[in-house]
Amino acid sequence: MKTDLFDNIEDDIFETYSETEEIDKIKKIISVAKEQSKLKKINITREVNELNKFLILWKNRWKYGLHKKPGYELRIIKNVLLGKTYYMLGYKKYVLRGIEFACTFKCIFRCNHCLCARIDETNKRKELEPKDYSRVVKEAMALGATTFGLEGGEPFVKKNWDEIINSWQPHYNHIIISTNGYLFDEEKAKRCAELGVDTINFSLDSGYSELHDTFRRKKGSFDRVINAIKLSKKHGIKPLINTVVHKGNLYTDGWRELLEFTHREGILINTLFAKGMGNFYDKDALLDEEDLKAYKKIVAPYPNVQRHLNFNYGKQFGCPGMKEMINMTPYGDVMNCANMHIYFGNVLEEPLAVIRERALKKSPFGRYHCCFLAEDRDFMNVYYPILSEKRKGEGYMRIEEFLSSLKEYENKNNKILYPELRYH
Repeated sequence: MKTDLFDNIEDDIFETYSETEEIDKIKKIISVAKEQSKLKKINITREVNELNKFLILWKNRWKYGLHKKPGYELRIIKNVLLGKTYYMLGYKKYVLRGIEFACTFKCIFRCNHCLCARIDETNKRKELEPKDYSRVVKEAMALGATTFGLEGGEPFVKKNWDEIINSWQPHYNHIIISTNGYLFDEEKAKRCAELGVDTINFSLDSGYSELHDTFRRKKGSFDRVINAIKLSKKHGIKPLINTVVHKGNLYTDGWRELLEFTHREGILINTLFAKGMGNFYDKDALLDEEDLKAYKKIVAPYPNVQRHLNFNYGKQFGCPGMKEMINMTPYGDVMNCANMHIYFGNVLEEPLAVIRERALKKSPFGRYHCCFLAEDRDFMNVYYPILSEKRKGEGYMRIEEFLSSLKEYENKNNKILYPELRYH
């Protein structure tokens, strides 16, 4: 039985705040949010302007997609044309866009939705070194990659974060950092600008500081993010907001205020649907069909809102995992995405191209698809139970384990979910 997202919220409140007035205030705010989430009432205060949405969409594509670096634009044009051609002709070929590197799973926060809470093996496994990153980046660029991202955990916890970025040919590639913003100060902003960092994705959970701080269990974290956004702009780095949408915030005033904030500031907001991963595993967080429809209505008036599945080289919408984007643990394990804890191989043991080819041919990720962990109910019925069994040990699985359970599920339910897989 999944627990309600608000069931243990008082523990978070008392961990975040100490003053009685503060505690009483946040309790009232959370009480309203809980009631709004229960009623699922859609409150829309803006009208949809399709022309404005279209113009801002293309403005953002230029703003966040193109960067003045030697040969970068030509590489992007080539990749887009190749990707679209492969898709239109039905070729099972894909141009790699980039890699998101989790440089560490350590963090200063203990967020409710932390996706790496159960796969952190830092105490017993060696993390990649800059020379390893340099080699993998070269291999990825040979497959077409132009984008490389630094994430965590919290990347700025890593002492040599700048040395890692410097190994990625940053003045030739698109460089992104994903951070909670708490450690981002003037010194780091200057260093990022010197390195050639183009975009920084700041995590923000609500337009209400109290809700964000409680969710992050860290008082003052909201103010630090807002200041970090200002610092990135000051030093010529493009800020972007990452936010997780779940049953506990979708219908709330706090989430609408976050949409309003990004609208006022002209900042792109990337919405990530909650997954049953990490600390969200035991909670009723995932959006259902009713919630997904409500999400589309709520964000419709806001042209700066995007989903991370919307901008592929090939098919316009669909999971880009393994086809166009790859995620990697601090130890070199290759995954479909940060939320998908299926390991396909390790770059310290095999070339990246070999591991990627294995994933494309022996997993459902060899074609464009809706989000497997948030929208594909059959996939979730296979994946999450395996993860549940592994909670006491490894928090991840091998592809062979997943395929074995998939076969059992298909036989039991007399259906074939992914006919393109070789074992059929």
